[in-house]
Amino acid sequence: MQFLDHFKVPSEKSEQTARINHNDVRIVARKALVQLLEPLTGFVLDSGLSVQDLRSILREAAVRSFAKRHLEVARRVNISGIAASTGIPRAEISRILKATGSSPRNLVDQQQQSTNRILAVWHQDPKFTTSGGKPADLKIYGRGATFDALVRSHGRGIPTRAMLDELTRGGAVEVLSSRLIRARTSVVVDRGVTLQAIQSFGERATDLLSTMLQNMRTPDSARFVASVSGRIPSVVMPLFRKELASKGADFLAEINDSMFRDAINSLAKTPSRSNRVSVTIFYHETPRKAKPKKDTVKSRRNFRRKG
Repeated sequence: MQFLDHFKVPSEKSEQTARINHNDVRIVARKALVQLLEPLTGFVLDSGLSVQDLRSILREAAVRSFAKRHLEVARRVNISGIAASTGIPRAEISRILKATGSSPRNLVDQQQQSTNRILAVWHQDPKFTTSGGKPADLKIYGRGATFDALVRSHGRGIPTRAMLDELTRGGAVEVLSSRLIRARTSVVVDRGVTLQAIQSFGERATDLLSTMLQNMRTPDSARFVASVSGRIPSVVMPLFRKELASKGADFLAEINDSMFRDAINSLAKTPSRSNRVSVTIFYHETPRKAKPKKDTVKSRRNFRRKG
């Protein structure tokens, strides 16, 4: 009987369930969000934030987004309606709507990356600092104020060696010897991340996503978003990048002149309200996965526990 069960004709109910799952918008949306959040999570970690920070920010963004919708339709915010739509408790919604500015310092400290928490204690706790208030060079293992003791107290269960490897990889810690390490920075932040880069990322990503969401919600009033893609031989890539940069600069200059000219002509006729317009040329190149050479792979250095 078990053998024959494999050949049973699917019931109408199971076929209907499979059809519903195949057409479920939420499944497709979930896959799209995973694709979107992978690079976004990389940005979060490179900026020294944590996944808990991302979760908290997402909840705040959801509340403010729904509140904005309510104001557009009914000119008042319905906290119970936001709770019903988002699943966020009403007390938390009220707190988010009343809050202004950045998050409280103690909340940030609770949610920060474990690596940054270790560095913060190392820079602030007199037990791990010098008489001048600077982070002391610490023994990795041993008695007293060691890096091992620091991680066991504030590492939230992360093994000492794993924490050391991550801090070293991020350039926040320098190994002076087989038993001694030194703090180089107070936070782990990717070296390529700057305040200007973060601000530019937020502005451009917001414009692009807002436009694409508007096109999805109201196809009849779609705004212009177009893209082309293809495969180009590696030997031609440098020439292609150079040509694209040149043509892109010429195109943006022409658009800028057109906007300026239209604005002058409009003001000459009659003063009117203006709309913010942004035109961005977006270029994406899928990075090639480089295979590490055997002679460049460094073996993991062993640190022994000694008293």
